[in-house]
Amino acid sequence: MARGAPMDQKKAYGPHEAVTLGLELEIAGYNFYTRVAQAATDYRIRDLFQHLANSEKEHRRVIKEEIEPIFAPEWYREEDQEMMAQYLRKIEKQPVFPNPEKAEAIVRGADSAIKAIDIGILAEKQAVEYFLFLRDATRDGTGKQAFDRLRLEEVKHLKLLNDLKKDLLA
Repeated sequence: MARGAPMDQKKAYGPHEAVTLGLELEIAGYNFYTRVAQAATDYRIRDLFQHLANSEKEHRRVIKEEIEPIFAPEWYREEDQEMMAQYLRKIEKQPVFPNPEKAEAIVRGADSAIKAIDIGILAEKQAVEYFLFLRDATRDGTGKQAFDRLRLEEVKHLKLLNDLKKDLLA
């Protein structure tokens, strides 16, 4: 997956694959934000990134409890989730969020806070695009509402990140 595009929207993903990719996005966001929060020395970075990590955890709950049941095939079992996620990670070239182990290195150095925020901004923009794509591609009304709610949450995250970046640069 190239930076700047959340997932290849030209690929033909089934609804359940799209939900799995959404879950992967939220898990990666949680892991990244948690690692940055743990490594941050500036309380503003730490507090915001911990808040974002908690939000990503809530988004995962929404997907698992409200969206996934709509699209999960009858034969689907919980243990199939990781197998499908591994397959989809292989066919996607570039993750939205960097590897969590790299998060600590990102927050070291003179421009570390801005770098971490910029990664968050890019990832949140991609998440907004992805959930908009899923909302528009979903026929089920409940699914549309849930994807739109997630999209609006990601828009809020973007605003929080942009506001903090402005504060740090002021």
